[in-house]
Amino acid sequence: MWYNTAKESFRGALIMNLWDGGQSILFMRVLFLIVTLLYLTDLFFMVPKYTRCKYDHTPRKQKLMWKGACIGVPVVAIIVGTVFNAPKGLEIGDFLLIAGMCVCAVGDIVLEIKFIRGGFLFFAGHLLYIAALASMTKYYNPVALIIYVVLAAAGWILTNKHLSKKYRILLVGYNLTISASFALGVNLLMGGDSAFLILGAGVMLLPISDWLMARNKVFGSTYAWSLLALVTYFGGQILISAYPYLK
Repeated sequence: MWYNTAKESFRGALIMNLWDGGQSILFMRVLFLIVTLLYLTDLFFMVPKYTRCKYDHTPRKQKLMWKGACIGVPVVAIIVGTVFNAPKGLEIGDFLLIAGMCVCAVGDIVLEIKFIRGGFLFFAGHLLYIAALASMTKYYNPVALIIYVVLAAAGWILTNKHLSKKYRILLVGYNLTISASFALGVNLLMGGDSAFLILGAGVMLLPISDWLMARNKVFGSTYAWSLLALVTYFGGQILISAYPYLK
């Protein structure tokens, strides 16, 4: 009698667990599909639309709306992904990534109104990303250090040669910072972990975008060059926001 009762109880618990697990898997797949569609919409519709706004005299408010939508997708995605991943455990790096992206998002908007203030916000965002990566990094590859030294030296030389003397010290400091972001991204790529590969690639794309924008400032910009810089930037933020889903 007791054996049959225990057997039925075990069977009921097993069915319940399988049902809950099936619901969780279904929810994950639906969530991943929604996030992926948002990413594709962002890169292939909203970013080109915002880039076009820079050339067709779109009113500032409308331009800010499109830029806010572009950065809003990865911001929402990383917050939702982090909350969804919370039962597996959160680290300080997870919160620093969210903080970095939110600061960059504010910088995106402020940049359209007050360029220097927006630049300082991006600088703060990069510092938060650097702190996040440093907290996650278990080892440092010497190749990443060599890359940092090369980028820092090249940035120093090119800044002194091509960019305005008025903000030269600020620009050199900014380049030293984003070069550190790039080097830490390379360091993550060499770790081999799939989640870190995506995160490292995303962090590396942000400095590339800044360097492309500097190139456009010095040599002039076309729609294609602007689009390349913006797709690189928002693509980097998208890859960073995908990290919680891959942990």
